[in-house]
Amino acid sequence: MYELNPTEAQTIVERMMKDIPYNINIMNHSGVIIGSGDPSRIGTTHQGAVEAIKQGRTIEIYEEDDLVKKGINIPIDINGEIIGVVGISGEVAETRPFGNLLKSTVILLINQSIDFNKEAADQSIKQQFFHQVINRDTIYTPELIQRALQYEIVLTKPSLIVCVDAPAPTRLRMNDPSAFHISAHSLCVVIQDERQLNSLSQDIRSRHSNAFISISQWNDTIAAGYIQAKSAMRIVKGLNMNERLIYYSSCELTANMLASLHSSTPMAFDQQLFKLDKEMIHTLQVYLNCNLNLNETASQLMIHRNTLSYRLSKIHSITGKDPKNLLDRIELLFMLIHHSS
Repeated sequence: MYELNPTEAQTIVERMMKDIPYNINIMNHSGVIIGSGDPSRIGTTHQGAVEAIKQGRTIEIYEEDDLVKKGINIPIDINGEIIGVVGISGEVAETRPFGNLLKSTVILLINQSIDFNKEAADQSIKQQFFHQVINRDTIYTPELIQRALQYEIVLTKPSLIVCVDAPAPTRLRMNDPSAFHISAHSLCVVIQDERQLNSLSQDIRSRHSNAFISISQWNDTIAAGYIQAKSAMRIVKGLNMNERLIYYSSCELTANMLASLHSSTPMAFDQQLFKLDKEMIHTLQVYLNCNLNLNETASQLMIHRNTLSYRLSKIHSITGKDPKNLLDRIELLFMLIHHSS
């Protein structure tokens, strides 16, 4: 049986009392007040509610005493079970017209809460599944293979992973069973039909033109594809490339070198780069994307060429890496990619 909780009950009371000019109480299945416009009554037993639950019908109270107030008390039934009672305090003749409206509205709000909680629970289970299959050590057991089918994923078939990242405050929403939300601004989709890839990319582009999209190679495991797609995403975001879509196959060598360097010296990359502000990092990204062309870089940044030269010199002095030097430039490139993760 669904159980009303005090927070939910009080929210409903406060919402309904904006439209109904009487005090409203909500009682649980035992008749205890868990939501009320009169805070002093919360936690006390409402005798009218106890009777309404016992008799399974609306109880009207015409006389009041220290324990009972005038008003009507209406059982709340969900799927044939009484889960509580809603009461309106006041003269019965005045409060009765609000009874059915109040009951219907409360049941509607409770059903919405039930649906929301169910959706949240389903999403949590779905996320647990995704975290399990992106773990490289996960073995595809018969149980896991069967579970994947509810997300339209056949674990025995090759797949590729599409990762989508959008800058805040853009919120990504996709109802596809094989789409998994990493955060409000990030999601991953498991693709097992190549025809689905083009339509998916076009759909994302049409709705979120500023989103980054990275696509893995075809792999036997979802974990391998996820690692590839995330590596490609770090590259396209770290370098602030003009392109918003990147394939792992186009940057495989860079991604693998970065992974190797990261595992051996995980802290070395960011120590100097973190000393740069956003303006300096953006300047470096544009400079590298313009193939070191000072005029084009200055034009894109809308600054004077002398200002650009000053910024590049400052980057050199802060990081110890000269953007105009080939070897230093390679290290700066890896710093940018690593910084984006």
